[in-house]
Amino acid sequence: MIFGMDAADQTGIPRYASALSVRADSASAAKEVSERALERLGTDSPDFGCLFFTPHHVGRAQEIAAMVSRITGAGQLVSMSAAGVIGDGIEIENLPGISLLLGAVPGLRVRPFKLQDLPRVPERPNADWYKEIFAPAMHIEQDHVCTLMFADPFSVPLVRTLPAMSKASRSAPVVGGLASSGSAPGQNVIGINDQTMTSGGIGLSLSGPVFVDGVVSQGCAPIGPTMVVTKAKGNIILELGGRRAVETIRDAVRSLPVSKRAMLSKGILLGRVINEYKDRFGQGDFLIRKVESIEQTNGAIISDDLFRVGQTVQMHVRDAKTAKADLSMVLDAQKLRAAPDAGLVFTCIRRGSQLFGKPNHDASAISRSFTPAQAGVEQAKSGSHIDVGQQGLPLAGAFAGGEIGPVGQESYLHTMTTSLALFRSTRPV
Repeated sequence: MIFGMDAADQTGIPRYASALSVRADSASAAKEVSERALERLGTDSPDFGCLFFTPHHVGRAQEIAAMVSRITGAGQLVSMSAAGVIGDGIEIENLPGISLLLGAVPGLRVRPFKLQDLPRVPERPNADWYKEIFAPAMHIEQDHVCTLMFADPFSVPLVRTLPAMSKASRSAPVVGGLASSGSAPGQNVIGINDQTMTSGGIGLSLSGPVFVDGVVSQGCAPIGPTMVVTKAKGNIILELGGRRAVETIRDAVRSLPVSKRAMLSKGILLGRVINEYKDRFGQGDFLIRKVESIEQTNGAIISDDLFRVGQTVQMHVRDAKTAKADLSMVLDAQKLRAAPDAGLVFTCIRRGSQLFGKPNHDASAISRSFTPAQAGVEQAKSGSHIDVGQQGLPLAGAFAGGEIGPVGQESYLHTMTTSLALFRSTRPV
């Protein structure tokens, strides 16, 4: 199905627009972002929209989604509740906020699907299964460019689903995030058009004349030596290097210089090597995983991911300096390509002012990278009007309970990262 046959199609120019509101009243905020984004878009026929709102608005989620869908006329509108939202160069934390991105691209085909309706992934699927069974369920077409994904972390098991989605997507990125407005089942909201739900997930497959680049920036620093998993069961690591896992970790901590031990006050994370065939491992080579608990009886480490014997792991810690440098590096690389037309961003709930000591770090860094002479950002306060003047890069997103984005040819679920989808009208070189 092809959407968007208005001004964007007549000129052949892809159009994007974003808007942000910090009004406390849900209806007023929804109306504000809808009208402002539509005005900036310059056409009344957006193909798709991505809507994010904070816990303050969860109670009226269905009303918000219905209003935004009606006012904007978006062909497909996906929505997700989050601990905080991002709009242009602003990050809204601990305040009411609604953020919206609209896109109108001539010839773009936008196909939604529910994650709970996807086929169950077998134990050992072959390559044909992904192509013949899973890809059609995701509406993957020959010119598929990206899958956007939004899910509730308490009801959608991604251990097998996300790798299957990545394989079925023909190397196109899967980018998105997990809802983060609630800390228990039933407290998050995911939606498609005017339908909202408190469990499950939504995927949006994009096909046609647009190019989407998935970018992931790490926010942790490695410490201590690399270690090989020698005994594991599911998400439980029993042995590292032939010894009880907890003993190996303790020895590694004791061997650290005093200056680095201080970094452990923020807690230990575990990095799992993505590509075991590399000679040496550095920044960006690890998937960061949480350490959920340590079993004192058997010395096992319980994580939030599956591990197997032979994998290489290394301790990591949250580190603002590393996060800042890595984001700068990946954005510098993107600036060597054609300027993006818009972006969707998902940043970890433990980043923001909690990590950097000040607000707007990730959002402003992204906006500055692609917006010449950007207007200064006003301090955001609940109920105030935000206007950054001439809009630069249209950007919207959320603080997520897990960030989805590609590393190499495969997409993963991350933590402590910033995951970014950049939309371009010309192919990156």
